[in-house]
Amino acid sequence: MAGESGYLYLNAGNQWPGTALSAGLERTGGALALRRTGSGFATSGGFVAGPFQVSERPTAWFRAAATVRGGAAALGNSHIQFFTFVNAAGAAPWNPAAENPFTGPGWMAAPRDALDFAVRNAPGLQFFLGGLLRGDGSETPLLEQVRIFYGRDTYAKFLPPAYRREAEAADFLDRWLGPGQAVLGGIEGEIEDLPRLFDPAASPAGDPPSWLGWLSGWLAFVADEHWTEPEARENIARAFQWYGMRGTVEGLRHYLKIYAGVEAHIEEPAREARIWSLGEAGLLGFSTMLAPGPLQGAVVGASATMDQSHLTNGEDFGAALFEDVAHRFCVRVYCAELTRPGALETVRAVLDREKPAHTAYDLCVIEPLMRVAVQARVGIDTIVGAGPPQAGTDLPLDTGALAAQAETCETGERPAEGEDY
Repeated sequence: MAGESGYLYLNAGNQWPGTALSAGLERTGGALALRRTGSGFATSGGFVAGPFQVSERPTAWFRAAATVRGGAAALGNSHIQFFTFVNAAGAAPWNPAAENPFTGPGWMAAPRDALDFAVRNAPGLQFFLGGLLRGDGSETPLLEQVRIFYGRDTYAKFLPPAYRREAEAADFLDRWLGPGQAVLGGIEGEIEDLPRLFDPAASPAGDPPSWLGWLSGWLAFVADEHWTEPEARENIARAFQWYGMRGTVEGLRHYLKIYAGVEAHIEEPAREARIWSLGEAGLLGFSTMLAPGPLQGAVVGASATMDQSHLTNGEDFGAALFEDVAHRFCVRVYCAELTRPGALETVRAVLDREKPAHTAYDLCVIEPLMRVAVQARVGIDTIVGAGPPQAGTDLPLDTGALAAQAETCETGERPAEGEDY
């Protein structure tokens, strides 16, 4: 007998190739059903499919599994019964006009309404499957698919060889284990597909709870409702990589981009603070400023009061110079990018969640204006309006292009096409 194992499908492309139907049967939406009549449905109809051959040697045809729309519980007052036939050559004998077309020699009947059953025929080259659908004329079963299993790839292979020494005993054992294997086969398939569930590019999405959502939860990576499915898959796939950037300027910029949709400018004043001295590099009143505390720390009679001051040690020398900028940073975002409802609150929530615990931040919204000492850095926070008013108009300073864009930022709407922001 052929040692190969596998399965075949009867319905391919909803066409049921190689399947002959009796007068009482028809194809309906890709399924086999009792033919519709003027008053309802035919009461009986049959089909035969085959021959199927998978080897040049006799094959052990093992079992068949059918799919009926709605399952066995949906049969109601209708019934379905299958018949199997195995030979070496030639056609299977059947009489489509008879009440039971499968009464000829060689046909083996499965239990009525059994959708998963063993093939009890002896091994052979060719396999035929027959089916008989019956009803009371008010309804019809809908047969959508039949899968034919061949070979004896059963759980018996995991048992000691003593169980398979006698052919009759081995055949009984295979058939006895078959129904249980059919039930557990779906679970085994899910286990085999388990690696796919852990791949963000292949994990099933859909309504929650979904596997994509589970992946996000396992990584403690908050998925945003504004993300499209491709964005969610990409962000979850890179979550572990981004965890390595948490607490950094680059990491904060990235999280603000994916969660709030803003391109943030983040500055750390401590990086620009320097200990200075007068000379070519330090001009008093221009490139220098007074520190919040003296360099040398506490000095009696100058910066210290007896019993109310403390001395700094060598490790903390000069620390007082940076008290007002240490562990602080400033985040600037464009008002025109805060278009989502609650976008500014989202920015704050992201900063509170992702910043280092010992730091504090200032959040500034860049509005459409240019003002020395407030917003005056070209390319960062200097935003000019669309242009001067038309000739002949006399507008006060609080109106015009700049005021119009300031109002735009307050309402959260984007400027009209052609305006800068």
